[in-house]
Amino acid sequence: MKNVIHRSRTYLLAALVSMALIGPGHAADPLDWPTYGPDRGHLRVDNGIDRGDGLTNGIPDIVGPIDGSAKLTIFTEGNHYPVLLPLVFDAFPKHCAETGRCSITAEDITVVTLPQVMIMAGLRSGGFRFGNAQLPVRQDTPVFPDLLMLGERPMGRLNEQQLLASKPRVFAKHRGMGLLINRDLYQKVPDLEAFVSSDLPFVFATPRETGARHQYLGTLNALLGEDAAGAVFAREVPDFPGRLAIQHRDVPYAVMNGIAPVGMIFGHLADFYANYWPDHLAFVEVPEAAQFGSEIAVAKADRPNADPSAADAFLEFLFEAAPDAYSAGGFMSSEDFDFGRELNL
Repeated sequence: MKNVIHRSRTYLLAALVSMALIGPGHAADPLDWPTYGPDRGHLRVDNGIDRGDGLTNGIPDIVGPIDGSAKLTIFTEGNHYPVLLPLVFDAFPKHCAETGRCSITAEDITVVTLPQVMIMAGLRSGGFRFGNAQLPVRQDTPVFPDLLMLGERPMGRLNEQQLLASKPRVFAKHRGMGLLINRDLYQKVPDLEAFVSSDLPFVFATPRETGARHQYLGTLNALLGEDAAGAVFAREVPDFPGRLAIQHRDVPYAVMNGIAPVGMIFGHLADFYANYWPDHLAFVEVPEAAQFGSEIAVAKADRPNADPSAADAFLEFLFEAAPDAYSAGGFMSSEDFDFGRELNL
């Protein structure tokens, strides 16, 4: 997986981001984050920023051009990015070249990976703000999604706003929460029971990430009972300087830097990061959490006057490739949920 990640670099939005320290006299180490997408050789204006002490993520989670030149733009919740982005930037362009069904390269694609609440808020408000940089996102601006990838409730809200041009179809379902821990603790915390019995502090999704946070709360309440779950959640490290409220960045950053020895995060992400930083992190599976896994669906966005050919080609490719790719990435087998189901919004 790591070799695949380093095949390409990310072409990202240049934005101003504030830096912070993790407490008096303690500077946190920046992380060498996984990168995706083609390297166009442009000057990186974040060279000083992404090495900033305490900075969780030096640049926003946007891969690709933002000048309107993209033939395919995808807005997605970010928690499946380790599976999605190799499909988008490697496998899909290769599929186009080999089959002749589409004419698109990695340079023609833009993907925005953010928490669902941020995607919905950006579409509702008409854009995103990154420090002093503003990215307008409206149907008449250069950047607007051709495809949206979200859960059922967010899709329902966007449908109420008349932002969907097709019925969402389910293409993936994750296995619920897992634990990402400091590797030195693996013998002490080999399973959920050991974590519950310990006094270890931990980090997980912020209240701003309502979907993920409520899922973790609901999972432990169901598995442990409300009193025992409440005692566990009392050990939460609620905040730290530089936090983004993007769990797939915040949680590994906090564990890698000793802000907390344990992170609660979706199991496929815990496994991914443990494989990416094997000398520092370990994955603790929580098999009982699979019953609380959530689906991800995809739908066309209502983008007037846009050429739908790239979106149509990607949808055809996605439903061919997703079963194998997502199963390999730690998600449920497509045989274990209603793959391809249309959401009744």
